Amino acid sequence: MLVVLCSVPNISVFAQETQAAEESKEVKPAQPAQELKPFTTIDPTIPLDQLKIMVRPLTKQELQVEADAWFKLLHNKARQIAAARLGVKKTNEAISTSDDRQALESLKKAESVQQTADKIAKETEEELMQKAQENLGLDSAVDAAKPDQSSTEQAAADQNTTEGEPADSSAQTGNAAKAATPDEDSTPTHAAEVMKEQILVNLTKLQDERTALSDRLEVVLASLSLKGGDVESYRKYIAAVSGIDLDTSDASAAWYGIKGWIVSKEGGQRMSWNLGKFLVILLITWLVARIGSAIMRWVLERKVRLTQLAENLISSTIKNIIFLIGFAIALTALEIDVTPLLAAIGATGLVVGLALQGTLSNFASGLMILINRPFDVGNVVTAGGITGTVKQMNLVSTTFRTFDNQTIHVPNNSIWNNVITNITANKVRRVDLEFSIGYDDDFEQAEQIIKEVLDEHELVLKDPAA
Repeated sequence: MLVVLCSVPNISVFAQETQAAEESKEVKPAQPAQELKPFTTIDPTIPLDQLKIMVRPLTKQELQVEADAWFKLLHNKARQIAAARLGVKKTNEAISTSDDRQALESLKKAESVQQTADKIAKETEEELMQKAQENLGLDSAVDAAKPDQSSTEQAAADQNTTEGEPADSSAQTGNAAKAATPDEDSTPTHAAEVMKEQILVNLTKLQDERTALSDRLEVVLASLSLKGGDVESYRKYIAAVSGIDLDTSDASAAWYGIKGWIVSKEGGQRMSWNLGKFLVILLITWLVARIGSAIMRWVLERKVRLTQLAENLISSTIKNIIFLIGFAIALTALEIDVTPLLAAIGATGLVVGLALQGTLSNFASGLMILINRPFDVGNVVTAGGITGTVKQMNLVSTTFRTFDNQTIHVPNNSIWNNVITNITANKVRRVDLEFSIGYDDDFEQAEQIIKEVLDEHELVLKDPAA
């Protein structure tokens, strides 16, 4: 007898394993999306070229966070500048008043406003730097390597002094307030004058810092705009807080503002450098345009063999195009954005086209003349009611020199839409001449004299049919 043995799995154990597998396959609740944090603000003085590299791979949402962070820094810097200007007003009140108690109150208000603005700006900068460190995963590394705070501040101050960079403007404001506090030997008026001078010096540095922050925000906004972000409100704010405000009623403040702007790195020095670049670019563009025009003329004369009119027009057009492109590039050196100008030209294209119908018609006629080549430079032509020698032509008009030495500019539309007679187009042509003689003269003798004169002329053919 054959006995077959087979093993049967434990059904209960199998069921438990199946249940466990199904439980493991259950979808876990979705984790909340991680909050985006800025990371480019880890160094508010980051070089612009490095910032451009950092923002290039960011998404629209990430760039929005970065733009908001830089905007906060700029906003607080603008508040510091406003507080400094208000401090100048308060010190003016202290200087002009004869009441020492009122002068002290004005000084205290000026000090309080500046300290509040500086504190908010400092806290915001530290908060954004902390978020940037967290985003880059530098928390533990920064905490572990963080030295004593007092030694860090001292080292930073020493480094700024060594490198010739200005120290933190908020710290300088506090020092200014302390230095301006009147002691037993000084009067409130003298303290106010000292404080005003220090505030004006600090105001120039604050404006430089604001310009630097605006530049970095513009880098982020440029990348955000390319990726579909709305940057109009940011740029309007930048335009609103930029520049310097001169109080013409306060001569000393106006003088400090002008002098500070001239010697500042982000003011007069920057403008001088940009103006130099503008002039150099224009000079290079002018040279390139002339060289390009000469090369194009040589190619057309040696290789293509067009009419002289076409050669002159094409070479001059190339020269003008190169110069226009170079001029647009030169404007960017002055930090002038040409994009709105180009957009405005495109938007008003229809209106401009309707207003320049006659000019566009002349332009089209000029192209037709170049293509069909009914005449060339140096030809004697009758066209548009004018008879004379063609001197030059552009896409709008043609210049004639008449036989009585008059220079006449005729619109191309008037030439192309009328009969064009090229008198010198052929080397051989018939010339009709009329001679008058008196009734008492001998006609046969006159005819004989005319024939003799014509026979002796070298340009008159013996056989006109030849």
